[in-house]
Amino acid sequence: MAYLEFVIPARSWSSTEKEILFALMAQIGFEGFVEGEDDIQAFINEEAYVPEALNQLIDELAGLNIKVQYRFHRTEDQNWNEEWEKKFDPVVIDERVLIRAPFHDSSNDLECTLVIEPKMSFGTGHHHTTKLMIREMGNHLLEGKKILDMGCGTGVLGIYACKKGAARVLGVDNDQWAYENALENIKKNGVTAMEVRLGDVSVLYKDMFNMIFANITRNTLVRDMSVYTEHLLDQGLMVISGILAEDVQFVLNEAYRCDLKHLSTGEESNWISLTFTNAEP
Repeated sequence: MAYLEFVIPARSWSSTEKEILFALMAQIGFEGFVEGEDDIQAFINEEAYVPEALNQLIDELAGLNIKVQYRFHRTEDQNWNEEWEKKFDPVVIDERVLIRAPFHDSSNDLECTLVIEPKMSFGTGHHHTTKLMIREMGNHLLEGKKILDMGCGTGVLGIYACKKGAARVLGVDNDQWAYENALENIKKNGVTAMEVRLGDVSVLYKDMFNMIFANITRNTLVRDMSVYTEHLLDQGLMVISGILAEDVQFVLNEAYRCDLKHLSTGEESNWISLTFTNAEP
């Protein structure tokens, strides 16, 4: 399989600027990133590369005062994935949840340990939004609940919900790589209550949920929030992230339009999580 390797100078970039770049590039098909001392390597399947999409992304970043330059070349070599794995460290969230890869030492496992194979699907615990979601999920009783993990990526949120006693979890992702990765991680963690479907909101069918978790992107959240709401049982809870602080109002406006009540907000390094309910006051 042929890949394009993009090299982006980033010596003076902040960690937040890099995270914004990773999030936006992932939206247009980039599958992996290797962060060096002076630059960032980004990889995309040659067949998935759309120059116009990258140009639009660069324009969007320029509007955020993030200037992107790059050079790229074609490569058949996928050693970039091995290099990325070398940089994949375990993540501990609030001393309660450990997220690690299968190749990490298990001697430091916590009572709640999630084993996630890092194959470039979003949701390894390193991004602020995943941490925000895990943290908020830990504030609620999941035992016996029917749960939707929308845009499930690696399946990390759904797997966590299973380990917290959820009766049934449905993970949905429109990316084949993520779909297969989630299935693999479900097996590695020995959870049996989670199902994964390949697709978008159209594969929800008539399923209903007590809780909906969606760590996606602002545009997708705004576009599909009314559909999420239709699949939320009475007294239901919806937790969403993937939102930058400056975009919160766009999401809140749509939530209010859907008659959701805003319960709480989480924040970490300019990334936001929002929690809603459809319960009557």
